[in-house]
Parts: sequence; structure tokens; C-alpha cells
Amino acid sequence: MYTVTSRENKLYKRIKALKDKKQRDMEGLFVVEGLRGVRDAVKNGLRPEIVILSDGIKPPEGLEGFETVFFAKRLFAELADTQTPQGIIALFHMSAAGFDDLTDGENSFVIVCENVQDPGNLGTIIRTAHCAGAAGVILTKSCCDLFNPKTVRSTVASIAAIPVIRGFEAAQAMAKLKERGYKIAVGAMTDGAVSLYDASLAGKIAFVVGNEGNGITAETLQLADIVVKIPMSPDSESLNVGVAAAIMMYEKVRLNG
Repeated sequence: MYTVTSRENKLYKRIKALKDKKQRDMEGLFVVEGLRGVRDAVKNGLRPEIVILSDGIKPPEGLEGFETVFFAKRLFAELADTQTPQGIIALFHMSAAGFDDLTDGENSFVIVCENVQDPGNLGTIIRTAHCAGAAGVILTKSCCDLFNPKTVRSTVASIAAIPVIRGFEAAQAMAKLKERGYKIAVGAMTDGAVSLYDASLAGKIAFVVGNEGNGITAETLQLADIVVKIPMSPDSESLNVGVAAAIMMYEKVRLNG
């Protein structure tokens, strides 16, 4: 093992470049920062291509067997995405889950994110889906990047633990889910929407949540088997999409018993 001290180092430049989504997609790699995040990823079956440590940091227990490179502290700080870095970064290969990876059961549920743009909201939804026992999460092509550093920091354990399917238009995703026996329950405050607590949610359910500002698209509403709404105070504007997704999923959990 050696210590990198120059910004001209190829690995330094490579990690810096992975801050850009296009570069991440091209290489199929994403960055996990922090000891807990790296350990959670490894615990859930991901294997780092390389581990980067700040000079003076001892290789953490359980990570000794992976290729490790040390960086001078000043260079490591430039690679880190947090203000108070913990001295460890690792590069992981992106997962490529498909619909056959869904853990289907007769009462299973999934969450479909249509054009969710905030990485924090996306992280909350994926983490909640994992906690609630969802069969998987589907992100339409218009969603924000799953491997955005903010999303990864908040939910890397869940990204590694449950199928997160990407790359489909909303209509394609819903067609595939219907083929697997899922009923499409779109969340929207439209005329004719049924209260979530009065809706028929037996069997397989795919909950669809939409963009933070614009909600569900008209095209997706037309494909819904049922449109559900969460009761709110009449003088309130809207629920945060992560909160709304959590309420919908846990109502299904409650009904499943």
C-alpha cells in the first residue's frame, strides 16, 4: 500500500470525476463515503472495487481483504463529499435489478416513483420501502439519480438490500407490474380519488407517487386501477412525497397483518 500525494494521480482524478452522473453511468461505479455506509454496503452483499483511506487511518475491521489505497489528508478532504469526512471512501459497482428480482408474494407491494427529483426524498422512500418489507422500488427514467451522493449516504444499506429497478418509463413499468398481478394504486388528490383508508388494497399493490411540485402525470393517472388520497386538513397544501409514500406503504403493512 502507498500514499497518494499528487492531484495528477489517475485514481484521484477518477474519483473526482465520479461526482458527475455521466461519469458514474459510464463506469457503472458509485461512491460510498463513511465507515457505516461502506460497512452496510458490504454487509448486504456489495463488494468494493477499491477502498480509499485518509493517511493515518487504520483499515477498518472487516475491510482488510479489499484493495486499499491511502491518500494524503488534504487530497482525501477534496474527494470527500461531507464537511467532516470520516476518512474512508469506497467505490462500488452499480446494481442492475430487474422485475424478476422482485420478491413477490400474494400480498406484496412495491413503490413506483414517477419523476421524484429530490435525492433526500428518494432516499427516504427507498429506506422506508426496505423497512416496510416492500418487494422492491421502481424509479422511472425521469427520477433523480439513485447514486447521487446524498441518496447513497442516506440509504446505501437499502439500495443493497432490496431490488431498485431503474430505466423504465412509467407506462412500461406499470404494464410489467400488471403482468405480475399487481393492482396500480396511484396517489393523487383528484376528484373521485378514494381515501387510502377506504380503498381495497388486498392482494398485490403497486403504489405510485409523483413529482414534488407537479404530482402524478395525466398519462399515469389514466393507467391507474385505483386513485387514492391521504386525508389532510383542508387548509393544508400537500404532504411531502416521502411521507406520503411511507403512509401508503404502512397502511398496506397494517392490512397485511
